[in-house]
Amino acid sequence: MNQEMKVERYGLIAQGFHWLVALLLLGLFVTNSLREMAPEESQLGWLQLHMSLGILVFLVTIARIGWRKIVPPPALVDAPKWSQFAANAVHVLLNLATLLVPVFGYLRVASKGFAADFFGMQIPSITGEMHGLHEIMEDFFHGEPMEIALYVLIGVHVVAALWHQYVLKDNALRRMLPW
Repeated sequence: MNQEMKVERYGLIAQGFHWLVALLLLGLFVTNSLREMAPEESQLGWLQLHMSLGILVFLVTIARIGWRKIVPPPALVDAPKWSQFAANAVHVLLNLATLLVPVFGYLRVASKGFAADFFGMQIPSITGEMHGLHEIMEDFFHGEPMEIALYVLIGVHVVAALWHQYVLKDNALRRMLPW
């Protein structure tokens, strides 16, 4: 039996969640960059879209985790224990990031006393104006350090998937592709 036949795949719904989160994260990076480059008078529109996509990432991640509880993922590909541990750690950190970073983003906006925008629906501030909380969110949890950490996590995830697929040739990437 060839290697391709032995590979267990993720289901279409799990694949859909994975690629939807990937697209939404790309949208978040793009909208944040466009907001930073835009003239001040048009930054709010990009920020509102960024907030909407962030809240959507949070909601999709909750659905994704719920789906994973109902339909467990296939077993990890055959690899050394350290590699399986690393894969699990990166997946846990990515799921935590896609849950916590939107919460931190909301707290960054809410701590300025503003409502968050979810495709036109206003989500009121639960904190009111709290300068100290805003500074912490901006400086650490929803600012450049978080952005760099997220880039690193995503980069490790992508490089590992490509390494497995094209160097180890164990078809790990194909498990998350519908074709």
